[in-house]
Order: sequence, then C-alpha cells, then structure tokens
Amino acid sequence: MAAERPLSLPDDPRQSITWWKSHRISADKDVRVAQAEGVFQNLLRAWDNARLEPGLYVVNSTRGAWAASLADGNILLSRDAIDSCMRFGEQRGQHLLAFVLAHELAHQRADDLWHQRFFRMLDKRAEKSARQALQRLQLDEKTIASLQQKEAQADHDGLILMASVGYDPYQILDKQDFFTAWVENIQGESCRSEQDSPEGSSVASGIEQACEQARLRALRSQAQLSALATQTMLYELGVQAFVAKNYRRAREYFSAYARDYPGRAVLSALGLSYLAEAVVAHHQLMALGAIKQPAFYYPLMLDARGDAAPGHASVTRTEPGQQMRSAAGGLIKKWRREKQLALQNSIKLFEKTIRLAPEHKKSYLLLAMAYLLEGNRYMVRGVLQGRYQKKFGDDAGVSLLLAMSQALDAQPAQADKAFQQLIRQQAEIKAGIKNSVENNSALSENLLLYSSYYNYAALLRFSGKAERARTYWKQLAQQAKKSGNSLLFRLALAQLTHKGGALSSGSSPHEPLLQAPTINGYRPGDMIKAEDTGKFKAGSRKVDDLWIDGELHQVYRLDNGSRFITDARGKIISAWQDMGRASVAGRVRSGDAAERPFKTLGIPDRHLLMSSGEYLAYDQYGLALHLNNNKVQGWFIYIP
Repeated sequence: MAAERPLSLPDDPRQSITWWKSHRISADKDVRVAQAEGVFQNLLRAWDNARLEPGLYVVNSTRGAWAASLADGNILLSRDAIDSCMRFGEQRGQHLLAFVLAHELAHQRADDLWHQRFFRMLDKRAEKSARQALQRLQLDEKTIASLQQKEAQADHDGLILMASVGYDPYQILDKQDFFTAWVENIQGESCRSEQDSPEGSSVASGIEQACEQARLRALRSQAQLSALATQTMLYELGVQAFVAKNYRRAREYFSAYARDYPGRAVLSALGLSYLAEAVVAHHQLMALGAIKQPAFYYPLMLDARGDAAPGHASVTRTEPGQQMRSAAGGLIKKWRREKQLALQNSIKLFEKTIRLAPEHKKSYLLLAMAYLLEGNRYMVRGVLQGRYQKKFGDDAGVSLLLAMSQALDAQPAQADKAFQQLIRQQAEIKAGIKNSVENNSALSENLLLYSSYYNYAALLRFSGKAERARTYWKQLAQQAKKSGNSLLFRLALAQLTHKGGALSSGSSPHEPLLQAPTINGYRPGDMIKAEDTGKFKAGSRKVDDLWIDGELHQVYRLDNGSRFITDARGKIISAWQDMGRASVAGRVRSGDAAERPFKTLGIPDRHLLMSSGEYLAYDQYGLALHLNNNKVQGWFIYIP
C-alpha cells in the first residue's frame, strides 16, 4: 500500500523491513514501481549468495533519490530514485535502475551493511560532528579508505551482475551525467549552477561538495570499470554462440570470462553448453539404433524442431553391408564417448553452481537431467527427492523428470499414470482450480507444458499407441488456441501436420523476409569497408580493445545502439542492436511487446531462457531477438 504521507529518510534507518512495510508503494498502483520490481527480479537470476534472496521495497520519501540495504537482507528504494533513472529516457533508464539495484545487491552479498550505515550517518552530519563521530569510533585514515574501497567494489560487482542478466554496462560509463543527476535529486539543486552560488552559502558548502564527489565517482568509474565493461562482452559473445547452437565456441567465451569473473550465471551457462552437446550425442545414438527408448524431449529450451535435440543432425548411411555396419559401429563409439564426457563435465559444473547458490532451483533440475541422460536413475531420484523436494517442496518440473525416469526405468504403467496426472494438474492450475503455487517450477510455463505433452506422446508412440499420442497433441492445440497462446498452438499444430518437423514459413500468416537482416548493413563474417571504418569511429561513443585468448579485438559502440566486435583483421565476429530506433525490416523494434515477433516473423526455431533474458532464434534468417521484462530489448545476427 502507498503511504498516506511521504516520510523523510531517518538519520538512523531502521534495519528491519517491518518498520518500512506501511510506507511501501504497491506495484499494482504505480507502473514505475512495477518496472523497478521487474528489473530487480531480472537481477536475482544471477544471485549467488547462499542466503535467501533479498526483497525490494519502494517507498515514498521527501529526501529524494536514494537506495539502501537493510541488515535483515532487504533493499529499500525511494520512489524518486526510479524517476531519477527514467529522466534519461525509458530505454536507458532501465539499465541505470539495474545498476542502482545491482550496487545494493553487491553490498548485500559482501555483507557491507555496517559500512553503509556508518557512511549514511556521516553524510547527514556537519563537518565538525562528523570528525567527532570519527574520533569516537577510533577509525584511522586507512580504515576510512578501506570503507570507501568497498563502495568502489560494489560498483565493480554491480556492473558484473547487471551485465550477466542482459543489461548494458556502457549505459553507466559512456556519459558522466548519471552520478551528478543522482546528487541533484538528493540535494534539490543543479550541479551546473553551484559555481554561481555565493561563496560560503549552504549551496556552495553543500551541493558543491556533493557534486564534486559525484564527478570524482564518475571519473573513477570510467577509469576502473571501462576495462571491466569491455570484458563483459565475452559473456555476451558466449550467450550469442549458445543461442546459435555453437556450443563449443560458447564454451570458449564463457571459460575466458569465468577465469576473471566466476559466478553462478557463467558456471551454469558452461554446464548448459555441455548438457546440450550430450543431448545432441544422445539423439545421434538413437538415430543409429544404439539406444532404444522413448525419444524424450529434454527441456533445456523450447525447440520448434520435432527431433527434440538441440543441434540435431540426421545420420547419413551410404556404405553398403559390412562397411556400413563398421562405419556405424565407429560412429556409435564416437558419440558414446562424446556423450559421456559432456555429461561428466556438466555434472561437475552443476554441482559447483549448487554449492555456490544452493537456493537456485534450476541448477538441481539441470543436474537431474544430466543424470537422466547418463542412465543413472538412482541419482535422479537422489537429486529430486532427496535434495530438491526437501528444500523447495514438490512442483511440476520435478514431476515431469520423475515421470521420464519411470519410463526409462521400464515402468511404463507407472510413467503413463504420472504423465496423465501431470497434464491434468497443469490444466487445473491453468483453469484456476488449484493453487498456482503447485506450478512454481524453475522451468517456464510454456516449456513445462510443451515438454509434458511431448514426452507423454513419445511414451505412447514407443508403446505403439501413435493415434492416442495424436489425441493429446490435439488437446494441447485446442487449449493453446483457447487461451491465446500462439506459440504453443503452432508447436502443437506442427506435431499434427508436419509429423514433428519444424514449422515451414507458409504455416504462419506473416510474409517471409526478402533479405537477411543486418546491423547497419553488416553481418558476421563481413569485413568492415575502408570507407566505413572512419565513419564508425566518428559515430561511436568509443572504440575499445578486447583481448580474447591473446588476440586483440575491437568493440564498436555506435550512438544508434549498434554494436560490432571485429577481430585483428577487421572481420566482424559479432553484430547486434541494443536499444535505439532501428528495426528488423520494419517489423520489430526495441520496446515492442514480446508477442509481436510471433505475429510478424513467425514461430522461432528456439525459445531460450537464460540468466541474461529470453531469446527467440530464427535460423532461417540468422536472427535472434533478446527479450527482457516482456519487451524486445534488442537482437543479434548469427550464421546458422
């Protein structure tokens, strides 16, 4: 509920959220508060701490823009702080707000709360009073410098955190206006006018000092964090390669990034790259006849291809007789070896992410999937029943994996019953018959529903009940059409009309693109033309050096939101659009609703959910759209 009257930030803020709850502004009554909570939830996707996830409380305040971490693990944000970020525009404001909140989360993770309380106390005292406080606390200059370093460290860690969930760190660093604007909102005066203030006035002694500190902080951030922001491009490159199904290349980028900035998000991404490769090897073995079991869909991503395998390629058999059998035997050994190695690596990484962030649900589910692919059903039950359910309770994601395990454990009757119950429960939850908390899975609703139907249909087909499997696909198509879920409707329709293949361009009402999308006329693999090099540098906010495994690359950031990374020869290895006014053939722009690409570009080949956001991959065009907060944030180009 919104406060009946705004309150002033007390000199000694209460360190329990209980005191602040009555002053909280409801997200239901304020769209800006809802935006802030959306940004905060995005940041929590990369929360690594073993403690419970913090909560965010937006409150009214007469003090202006401020943010604070409480000792009980919650974060306060003044309503004016949101406006202070959004005054730079809707698009950039989201990134600035992410930095403010990520900075406070960094303090929470480092347990810097008493340092924050100390500095806030000094900020509200006169110079003489501050000196007296210092004397009473017996802090020497080295201690004060150490505390100030913690603020710089929170800037550093906050920048990494915001980058890992898809926000642009350059939005903080490219201009030095954000920190001074923050001070202006607190002081109620303009930093541009303090030089005109009479000497000795409160403005000269107050805001001038605060503005100078803001300028110094901006300069310090430029000097200390610019290299860090450039290195976060390694994570961006890894995400782009993963979305494009180039898992080995993705792992190279993620590994290079993790050497300097290890965290749950990048370790989980590394584990996913191995797990995706294991799924590819698994389906190759099934195609060769080396594995005879239901062709299950492993819910790593929502894939429009009917083969259920990321990056699946059909096996070609051209050799006759004994030669063909010998070649097939060699392929089976190769794929078994690659599958086992990939699973071993993924299991190690998922165990590490669980140790680093034991409250992160999805890590347990991914670990269980790895054991399921390995055929170790005992460990599947151990992870899900012995660890997950004891910690988080039951949910539909666990039920799905346990049903798959029963089917692979030669218990078809029990698995059939489990799948039917799972599908029925999800339908009841959708209809509001059951409490939605029972569907509180780490898997997205679409991914969970599609995987449930797909895997039950796979079990039925394996049992010789193909017509019954079609009945369930019809059921999903009807439910999706009734609820207006165009993505699930078309995926279900594909299973009925294309026998499990990917949707053709003619199955959607949109017209296909006549030309492949580009970023400022370029695609990966192109060489930047000599006449454009100077233009790019002139139109760039900055050209930064990026070292990847000892090789120098350059990052171009154009004012229109275009981004390029080139290698030492000037060849583009990555091209993407982040905000700005550009569009994909006039059909999709930054800020569009997340549903629009389905209507204008059709159903994507893959729908991925990662720490950095959602991605819609269109292999036909070599185009991937980046979604955040249910809006299009940007897109990148890749070579399918």
